[in-house]
Amino acid sequence: MTTPPGAGPATLRFAAAACWQVLRRRSVEHFPRVLEFLRSLRAAAPGLVRYRHHERLCMGLKAKSALFLIQ
Repeated sequence: MTTPPGAGPATLRFAAAACWQVLRRRSVEHFPRVLEFLRSLRAAAPGLVRYRHHERLCMGLKAKSALFLIQ
């Protein structure tokens, strides 16, 4: 897998910081973007987060997004 142009460590840190702000502000409308970031991070660095923690976090975000759509 090749790294896209301009996708260095600083870009990754910026994306992680943006996701953290979305979670802190509980901006549910942006949770799908956080889920996509988690999936891509898991694909790029599989050993970074334990599988169980990754799945629980994704499940919680999906559930919160679904509740947001229902209300």
